[in-house]
Amino acid sequence: MGKKIKMRYPMYLKEFKCIGGSCEDSCCIGWDVDIDKITFKQYYKVEDKEMRKMFQKNVHNNNYYCSEDVDYGKVKLKQGKRCPFLDDKNYCMIHSKLGEEYLSNVCSSFPRITNKIDGYYEMSLDVACPEAARILLLKEEGIDFKESEEFLGKHILSSDINTTSKEFKNSPVKYFKEIREISINIIKNRKFDLSERLYILGEFLKRVEEEIDYNFNNVHKFIKEYDINSVDLYEKNYMNYILQVGFFKNMVEDLNVFEEIDSEIFKEYTKELISGFKFDEIKDVTQKTQFYVEAFKDYVGKFINTYSYIFENYLVNFIYKNLFPFSESESVFDGYIMLLTRYSFLRFYLVGRYLNNKVESPENIVKFIQVFTKTTEHHKTYLADTLQHIKENEFDNLEFAKTLL
Repeated sequence: MGKKIKMRYPMYLKEFKCIGGSCEDSCCIGWDVDIDKITFKQYYKVEDKEMRKMFQKNVHNNNYYCSEDVDYGKVKLKQGKRCPFLDDKNYCMIHSKLGEEYLSNVCSSFPRITNKIDGYYEMSLDVACPEAARILLLKEEGIDFKESEEFLGKHILSSDINTTSKEFKNSPVKYFKEIREISINIIKNRKFDLSERLYILGEFLKRVEEEIDYNFNNVHKFIKEYDINSVDLYEKNYMNYILQVGFFKNMVEDLNVFEEIDSEIFKEYTKELISGFKFDEIKDVTQKTQFYVEAFKDYVGKFINTYSYIFENYLVNFIYKNLFPFSESESVFDGYIMLLTRYSFLRFYLVGRYLNNKVESPENIVKFIQVFTKTTEHHKTYLADTLQHIKENEFDNLEFAKTLL
């Protein structure tokens, strides 16, 4: 059962249950399967001779492991990166024949993400899992959080932070919880549309960064008194959509989808994007400004605004799960610019696909976000390379952020 601990979590967490072989995008296919040391040793001692033979054949030491609790061993994947312990109906034979206690930490945990902040275990779900994505993204009422004492079973701790420690005495991480709480409140503030909320978030974080740099001891007071209902000086500029098309067209090319990405469905989505935006015909996007501007305005009006709760939930879940704004580095603004880049990039894909398909639904949007997340967030270098590109070109500022809104 595990030990009882103090837990903080989004209320959707209790609704999740792995659907196993019924899952349309199994986490047991397409990804490396890591085995922690304790489970690795268990596998070579099982009494079931058939399973022990399978373990000896398919599980091996990882000489370059990062942590004994995560990747001490690895599973040899079959063709198509398929786990050899899946049966013909995509159910796990380790689970069905030996029981849940024989699953590795990785297999037991995903899509649950666990962080420990100031003594509280924070658990959430990764939208790279289709069932998790459906449960949390489709909540029209939004995401709310709860604290309680719970039993903690097998898990992998992604981060363990004590904001009151000497280590963070002069670091912005000291104010992490306050910054994240206000960030979530801004994104959940439905008095404004999504672009306005994201702009307010950028203004808030820029001001926080200035306080950190020039008035560190005033940060707590500044955050406490900040008015999340102000949206001064923000005016939509539809011509920014043209800049986005050029920027994200390059990002798609850098992702090298057709050579480096395994996901067949993401390749199909990319073909639809290229066709919808007519990139094979239109070499200079500035020659077709009206076409692109109208495409974005049409999609935002029909779908982003109508189903804004889906995108709100995506952003709130990301902020909570990834320890925003320190999701990229100790720079507050790095976290913001990359959150905005993720959101704008997936919107770019959705607009292009809609131009091609002329159909859209909440279920299609959720499915795309799941596939997009699985492809980009679990890519070894892509997002880090994107941030590096942004910083090298000095795009890490509020003026560039406005062009992505």
